[in-house]
Amino acid sequence: MATSKLWSCTETVLNGGIKLFLYSSKNTKLRVAIGEVPGPMVHGAVSFVTEADSDDGLPHTLEHLVFMGSKKYPFKGVLDVIANRCLADGTNAWTDTDHTAYTLSTVGSDGFLKVLPVYINHLLSPMLTASQFATEVHHITGEGNDAGVVYSEMQDHESEMESIMDRKTKEVIYPPFNPYAVDTGGRLKNLRESCTLQKVQSYHKRFYHLSNMVVTVCGIVNHEQLLHIMNNVENEHIATNPDHFPKPFSFTLPDIKESTVHKVECPTDDATRGAVEIAWFAHHPSDLDTHSSLHVLFDYLSNTSVSPLQKDFILLEDPLASSVSFHIAEGVKCDLRLNFTGVPVEKLETVAPKFFDKTVREHLEEAFWDMERMGYLIDQTILNELVKLETNAPKDIISHIIGHQLFDNEDVELLKKRTNEIDFLKKLKSEPASYWVQLVKKYFTSASATVIGVPDEELVDKIAKEEEERIAAQCEKLGEEGLEKHGKLLEDAIKENTANQPSSELLDQLIVKELEAFDRFPVQSLTSESQSLTSQQTTFLSQFPFHANLHNCPTKFVEMYFLMDSSNLSIEDRSLLYLYTDLLFESPAIIDGVHTSADDVAKLFTKDLIDHSIQVGVSGLYDRFVNLRIKVGADKYPLIAKWAQIFTQGIVFDASRIQMCAQKQAGEARDRKRDGCTVASTAIASLVYEKNTNCFLFDELVLEKLHEKISKEAAKNPDVVIEQLERVRSALFSNGVNVHFIADVDSIDPKLMSPDQWTWVESDPRFGPGDRFSAEAGENVSLDLGKELLVGVGGSESSFIYQTCFLDANWNSDVLIPTMIFGQYLSQCEGPLWRAIRGDGLAYGANVFVKPDRKQITLSLYRCAQPAVAYERTRDIIRKIVESGEISEAEFEGAKRSTVFEMMKREGTVSSAAKISILNNFRQTPHPYNTELCRRIWNLTSDEMVKIGGPPMARLFDDNCFVRSIAVHPSKINEMKKAFPGCTKIKVSDLQFAC
Repeated sequence: MATSKLWSCTETVLNGGIKLFLYSSKNTKLRVAIGEVPGPMVHGAVSFVTEADSDDGLPHTLEHLVFMGSKKYPFKGVLDVIANRCLADGTNAWTDTDHTAYTLSTVGSDGFLKVLPVYINHLLSPMLTASQFATEVHHITGEGNDAGVVYSEMQDHESEMESIMDRKTKEVIYPPFNPYAVDTGGRLKNLRESCTLQKVQSYHKRFYHLSNMVVTVCGIVNHEQLLHIMNNVENEHIATNPDHFPKPFSFTLPDIKESTVHKVECPTDDATRGAVEIAWFAHHPSDLDTHSSLHVLFDYLSNTSVSPLQKDFILLEDPLASSVSFHIAEGVKCDLRLNFTGVPVEKLETVAPKFFDKTVREHLEEAFWDMERMGYLIDQTILNELVKLETNAPKDIISHIIGHQLFDNEDVELLKKRTNEIDFLKKLKSEPASYWVQLVKKYFTSASATVIGVPDEELVDKIAKEEEERIAAQCEKLGEEGLEKHGKLLEDAIKENTANQPSSELLDQLIVKELEAFDRFPVQSLTSESQSLTSQQTTFLSQFPFHANLHNCPTKFVEMYFLMDSSNLSIEDRSLLYLYTDLLFESPAIIDGVHTSADDVAKLFTKDLIDHSIQVGVSGLYDRFVNLRIKVGADKYPLIAKWAQIFTQGIVFDASRIQMCAQKQAGEARDRKRDGCTVASTAIASLVYEKNTNCFLFDELVLEKLHEKISKEAAKNPDVVIEQLERVRSALFSNGVNVHFIADVDSIDPKLMSPDQWTWVESDPRFGPGDRFSAEAGENVSLDLGKELLVGVGGSESSFIYQTCFLDANWNSDVLIPTMIFGQYLSQCEGPLWRAIRGDGLAYGANVFVKPDRKQITLSLYRCAQPAVAYERTRDIIRKIVESGEISEAEFEGAKRSTVFEMMKREGTVSSAAKISILNNFRQTPHPYNTELCRRIWNLTSDEMVKIGGPPMARLFDDNCFVRSIAVHPSKINEMKKAFPGCTKIKVSDLQFAC
């Protein structure tokens, strides 16, 4: 019998562009979805509906434990080892309130189809042993500290303001122990005291089986071959499939009876800013029209400077918040949240009343709606849905399939509706203002819960003291004998977890042995000097009075990177660059000779553009350049030149806008100061880069004090501030411009092409000649070697360490590939650092990043439970491998293949392939460089990796050859000073620009 006869099939098309097939087994309730997404990558997700009734974190702990080995493959980490050998970079997963999903991405389908049955075997028949629970979830060390991978991960969430407020909101709007009320990640107290292996095993039996499983695959795969594999999976596991599986979340939720306000205190080092969250119950999850309408409504209310919420709360002389955002969580009743962050503490109690009394009340009147702007927003939303077909289709498909699995009761008509949102959006354009008034009335005037996050500096010390006392009491209770026993238990658990190793015969079966010719997107990198240009390409490239690159590829859109060189900025001018770039989309402008208000400018760019942004760098690299990015449909090509002119020449700096933007940025910096990872990253940048560089100064945390000063100065001496910003503009223009276009030039009507569109650049004397820009790897790197910084961050209980050394290599250096592979060998899933650091529960992540564009090697220890031990263990492992040359050939082959995956992932969509083409211009690498790079990676030997890549890696720990930053909770400062005696203790304020 043909495999497909065992399955029924429903077919639909994602927004008219990508075919999507949903196969349902005729034997069980197992379903397999295939989205035929073009390109070299294959993305997959295996999802289960999961329901919890406590804060034990059972869904999350189970998610971690299934990766520890299965009954058929009883080897810790074998799944990731196999995945690496099959052209993936390990596996991953996430736990949400109502589902758990496991992901796999490979280059090509060969490796994917090899790994998938092994992966599903881990999910459906994991080992779930006591030793695995100890290392992966929670254990007590021989020193009396609590640790474990899950424990380390959740430490960072325990004291976050966002998490504290979310827990309070759930407590208020849901009944006690309701699945939507509990913390599926696990609270620390529960992980220590009530989460048990037996509970996890029972949870697995209840939810992990064929009838509760959906497999989604996005990419070019053979349907028959995939379904044959799934038939075998089904036959192997059908015995454990329950005869009856009660549908999870089969309950009703009571309405919120009355509107209430609640306060929660949150530990932080900065007690000047808090947050406000307002929650409502909204629509049923199968009401997809309302779901789409609410997202458009949120866009209307909060997006761009013309939106009501920005005008009512942010863009004020005396702002009430630095940011505002909406979120809908689908559920039995959809949970709608409105969040205000960066709220001045003295105004925390005024935010919600103003929202209800002004924003909501006004929008109950039809006359108050700007229906022209609403039409523009809907058009833009439709275009962005089409853009996602090229840039993000796998994520969209997986999200739609999981939503269907959770809420649609197997109604395939609802799936078709989910995947064709554009059809409804087109109809939505014809709805009058009364439709939106009713939406606001129905949801925003219903009963709500408001939670106010109050910052409390004293709570930082209080929590630290309580934790110290708890650990001291734990140590006293255990005594020396008990501590020794726990240390021995951990040691035995680690030994037991690693006792079994897969045979070479098994590994040899599960590997991609040939480097195939992947299904890559064709990209031509062309200039006016290129050979064999078509007439259309010649016409296009002859328009520009400055250097232009065309990256010709199969896209339906035109995207421009308008690059300006910031090397002429003084340090004083560069410190204003962050504010300058923010103002480009928040200010009035001269359009067609007419002074246009900031609100009207925002309306017009919503009408004309699909997307726009400005940032430093090209794809996050070569930060010297300021990059204005504009995206339009091919039929709207002339709008690119129009808006490039408006955003550069046409912006009019306005004192009130300057003041409001500066205040907003200062508020956002206060939020960032609560995050230990962000603080550690800013600290390492201060040691790596010269001060007058974008790499250091383009950081709102660094500029907090300056932005506070400018907000005051703009009110007192507006002319002085405007003059400074004009100086920034002139300095940016002074080196001329370059442009890079991502387009299918044949899709642009030649009648739309004209050199006249760009004469404004030539006629402005501020613009330099626009010769071809070049860049060097490692520009502006100036490591302050031997220096170490230690920062206390009260808003985060986890610890973060960054350590960086110089790498004397670029993309054309012989030393690069051996060093890259060495970094991947160390960091790969189930590699040496993974096993020793994450596997033993010392930290959530340990990675060595080789950065040729920045000429750096960086060690990152992320979310450490035991930072000092994690660092010492990492250092000793790397030194031993470098000095001894002892390499696992199986892991080396996995490192090579997972590096090929990383290289190919960078051109996994047509958009990302074109961006690699742009970067190749700065890297001075030939086209197609990635193909040659993958070949060289494939042919590298382990001896070459150690001999050539070892010395650069060793410098990461050579005295006076590195810089280091450490961010920890203030309670761990003394411990870190002992472990790292050379570090200098600083405050976050010490990282800020002296103004």
